[in-house]
Amino acid sequence: MKNIYESSFMKIEFDEKIKLLQATWLENTKNISESQYKSEFLTYLLLANKCPYEKVLINEKQFKFRMGLHIQQWASSMVNTRLIISAKNAKMAVVYSSLAIQKVTAKKMVNEMELQDIKTLYFESKEDAQSWLLEGSIIPSNRKVLLFMNNEFTDFTDQLEKKVASV
Repeated sequence: MKNIYESSFMKIEFDEKIKLLQATWLENTKNISESQYKSEFLTYLLLANKCPYEKVLINEKQFKFRMGLHIQQWASSMVNTRLIISAKNAKMAVVYSSLAIQKVTAKKMVNEMELQDIKTLYFESKEDAQSWLLEGSIIPSNRKVLLFMNNEFTDFTDQLEKKVASV
């Protein structure tokens, strides 16, 4: 994994062999201003457009910035107008904090993003997200796996446990 960008708020890495782009929001986002957030977000989009990725891991586990609705709408519009998705069957895993507010914020942002060409799942752990991205499987555990589709989160956790029990 090659580090292609790092600031006190975000780290972006790319692995050319497996075509994995990974963005990790850092704990210091509790001190980020609105203009700094916008700058970091645009930097991510710029680098994402330069990397021939097939898999994306967004790690928001340490993300502390409280976004207002106008920032969520701005971020969604930036993705819709500036992100170039070159890979067919691209996959994105988002690792979120278990804080309810972060899930609601993610839901609102994704609701406004036009990412039909990217399969997206939300995970409580980075390990589960990597397993799905790199191996194509989700290992049943007590951690949550969420799918956001038709403006609704679906909890896959119970379905995974039932599937394993029936095998």
